[in-house]
Parts: sequence; C-alpha cells; structure tokens
Amino acid sequence: MTRLADHRTQALRDAADRLLRRGQMRRVPRGGERLWEPTFFALPAVTEFRRAAPSTQRALADDCAADLLTEAWSIERCGVDFCARMGQLCDADDERRLFALVGAEEAKHSAWLEPWVTRRDTGRFGSFIRGIAEAGSAQSLAYLLQVVLEGFGILHYRGLAAACVDENLGALLRRMAQDEAIHYSAGLAAFRASRLSASDRSFLSDGAYAFLQAMRSGPQAIAAALDRRIGVGRGRLAGVFAELDTQGVTAAKLRHLRRLMSQPGMEWLVNELGEKGAFTPCSDAQCASLYVAA
Repeated sequence: MTRLADHRTQALRDAADRLLRRGQMRRVPRGGERLWEPTFFALPAVTEFRRAAPSTQRALADDCAADLLTEAWSIERCGVDFCARMGQLCDADDERRLFALVGAEEAKHSAWLEPWVTRRDTGRFGSFIRGIAEAGSAQSLAYLLQVVLEGFGILHYRGLAAACVDENLGALLRRMAQDEAIHYSAGLAAFRASRLSASDRSFLSDGAYAFLQAMRSGPQAIAAALDRRIGVGRGRLAGVFAELDTQGVTAAKLRHLRRLMSQPGMEWLVNELGEKGAFTPCSDAQCASLYVAA
C-alpha cells in the first residue's frame, strides 16, 4: 500500500511540475473572419441549408461557431470552480497544489476564449457540469470531470483546431488541447477506483448516465441554429438529423467516451451504462423528439 501511495504522490507532483512549466498564450480575433467552414458542421448536407441565400448560409455557420465557442468558454469557467472545490476536498498538499495549478490554467483558457465569445451564457451543458462539480466528492469528480471530460476535451479541441480557418484561434485551440492532455494526466494521478464509496458509485452511475444522454442526443445546437435562421418543420427534424449524419458522428464520440471511462476498477460502471444503452446513439427520430421537448 505504501508503494502505491508513493507512486500516486510522485504522479501528482510530476503533473504539477509540468503545469508550472507552461508558458503564456496571447491571441486576439482578426475581426469579421469566418472561423469554421460550413462543411465542418455538415451544413451543406442539409436540404434547407443548400436552398438558403448565401447571407443566410454565412449567418448559420457563424451561429454554429458561436455556439461552439460559448460552450467551450462556459466549460472552462466551470473548470475554475471545480478546481477551487477540489482544493477544499483534497486531503493532501500535493493534490491541493495540483488542482490550484489546473484551475489557473482553466482561468487562462476562459480568458483566451473570451474575445471570440459573442454570447456569454452558461447553457444547459455548462449548467449540468457546474451542478456535477458542486455535488460530487473528490474521487468521483476526479474521474468524471478530470479523466472523462478533460480526456474528451483533448480530442475535441484538436478537432476544432485542425478545422479552424482563423490562424489565431486555431493556435489557441491547439494550445488548449495540449493543456487538456496534462489536465487528463492530473486526473489519472488523482483518481483511484478503490477510494470510491458506495455513495460515490451511486453518484457516478447517475452523473455518467446523464452526461452520456446529453452526448447521445446528437447536434442539438446545429438543429437549433437551422431552426432559428430558416425554420425547420417538425416533420423535417428527423430528416435533418439524418442528413447531419448524427448516427455516425455520435457513435464515434460515444466509443471514445467508453474508452475513457474504462479505467482500472471502473468496469462495473461501463458495464452498467452499456446495459442501459448509454453508449448507443439516439435514433434520428429520438433526437428530433428531444429537440421538440427541449
């Protein structure tokens, strides 16, 4: 047990040292530039988009970009609060220092994104993450928010950066992806499945399921942008989700999340979620129903 504790302490210190070596990043918008092409959002596959005027097409792509950036900014801000709470929950100086450093980087990320953000609201997903951060224990949060969410953020930000046509924003997102990789390693250093209590396990069962449900519902924000700008009748919603390739895109994300969740000692949770169908995308018709209900 002592050897395992020493290994954990060293892993925490290594992650903190890497954060201390990180430099600064200053990027600003160039103004009026397109951030991502419509193809990044699969918009040209949608019949209503192809029929729209060029000005409406541009506005739609801009709306989708704004939604992406607002969500990212909101989650980074939630990360600051999460790390502050982890500092209170942790029982060792090494952990407190590590999460203070991670929180400082989350604050930098939100500040870097802020010049690009046009709609500063928390949003449903941001509110969900904030609620999780306020309710969980140190170990359950290290798993769900550091290992799973930060781990997912690596691939997410890499994808955003690779497709971004704005040089400054692309560089910023690449740097954020690099930071997320270190935050993910911090989560791996802090989390031990053997430390989960019965109440932690119950919390993770509910929290992970709700998180996956949000992911299973497909590109709701893109459907909303199309609806706002063009108007999509209820009878067309399922077809729109089909044209956006919701099944394929969502299935890939869920496979990645399953890999992230499959940490040592967490087989029980992955199996439980699998039995509930949480790693299976909603059908196009289900996505449409969820959009109407929301």
